Amino acid sequence: MILDNENKELKVYEFIDQKTRSGSLSLVTGYFTVGGLAFFAKSTFGKVHNYRIVLGDIVKDDSYKTRGLDLLNNDISVVSAFNLRADATTAVEFLQKENVKLKTLEPNFCHAKVYLYQHEDHDRQMHYFISGSSNLTEAGLRLTKTNNIELNVADFGANLQHDALVKWFDSLWTRPQAHETKTLTDVSGAKRKVPIKQYLIDEIKKIYREYTPREIYLKVLFELFGQQLLLEKNDPRLNRQIGRLEATQVYNALYEFQRKGALSLIKMLEKYNGAVLADAVGLGKTWSALAVMKFYQMQGREIVLLCPKKLEHNWRIYKKNHDSRFEKDALEFFIRYHTDLEPERMQKYTDRSDKYFTNDKPKLFVIDESHNLRNDKSQRYVADHLLLTMATSSSPVKFFPQCKQRNRQNENRYYHHFPNVKYLPIVADTRFLSSCKCADIWEQ
Repeated sequence: MILDNENKELKVYEFIDQKTRSGSLSLVTGYFTVGGLAFFAKSTFGKVHNYRIVLGDIVKDDSYKTRGLDLLNNDISVVSAFNLRADATTAVEFLQKENVKLKTLEPNFCHAKVYLYQHEDHDRQMHYFISGSSNLTEAGLRLTKTNNIELNVADFGANLQHDALVKWFDSLWTRPQAHETKTLTDVSGAKRKVPIKQYLIDEIKKIYREYTPREIYLKVLFELFGQQLLLEKNDPRLNRQIGRLEATQVYNALYEFQRKGALSLIKMLEKYNGAVLADAVGLGKTWSALAVMKFYQMQGREIVLLCPKKLEHNWRIYKKNHDSRFEKDALEFFIRYHTDLEPERMQKYTDRSDKYFTNDKPKLFVIDESHNLRNDKSQRYVADHLLLTMATSSSPVKFFPQCKQRNRQNENRYYHHFPNVKYLPIVADTRFLSSCKCADIWEQ
């Protein structure tokens, strides 16, 4: 009998459910899912007296970290989510039974899939086997409809293949590579053996553990920022450059949350060529921005600050030769006003001959109070757009607006109107800071 989960014959799960009576079951599967194991337990427990299950090497021994099992098989549908807790509970209760024996193969990889049932009365017409491609998963059993193409052969004990498969399984069960323990390797490279049953029980229990609201919040933060944080840990070039920044006065004057914010902005600028600093009033955006500006000054970039005229003093006092608290950092940047960006007004500046910043030197543009430029119909906006377009046509540019927190979605459209700037607006705020602290926890 062909069981391909598509034809009019029984599906794999239907065959197991209908043909299993009192007796024993032996099973070989490369891997399993919680839903597949839960069905197997509910369908057969109370009828089957003894189970022998062989699993493939589901956690690779050569990994430098223990990696989690794919117990969901990427099934994150709404129905699965609601059933998951009940299925996980059923799976754990099944594995905890004394009559459920479990082994795993090390170091062999197991591609075999076979289900062997032997009736307690030794009635050959009641014995059965299923052999083919179906793992103990929802897809393999056809509990859910997928695009997987399965092919299995099923028959009863009168077929001599049944006896041959029983003999093959008994041989596999007693092989030296079949273990009741699992070898795990931790981060330091140390190896330890754990009972495979207890290992699986502990992993599945994590699925229905009660999480606190704080843990869920940290998990959300990790999903938002965790991959970025983990990748950045292994970037030696960026880490060396940041090490130089950490020796500056401006960086060391920052609070811890400002330092994390400044580093976040730098990493966003490195990845996207643009970032938005939009923390609330009073959180020290100016000093955070000065740290970012110093970082790019040390990289050899020209720094151009665009700000309202009334705020010029807030920035000029930190330039070198102004005896500021950051004098040793020798901060250098050009200041231009939002209202002075028209071509005729740009001509009045005498601090450089290249009035429009069109030389080929890489630049960082910092725009203070950038929300003031959100009206794309204003003369101020047009002039700002013209300056940035001219500058980006001749040199690599990074784009760093500062603004107050805004609630209106349409105010963000300003940041998308610079076609020559490879830019994605990202808000750097305290959510990112919390994720830095929890990244190591969730990584483990």
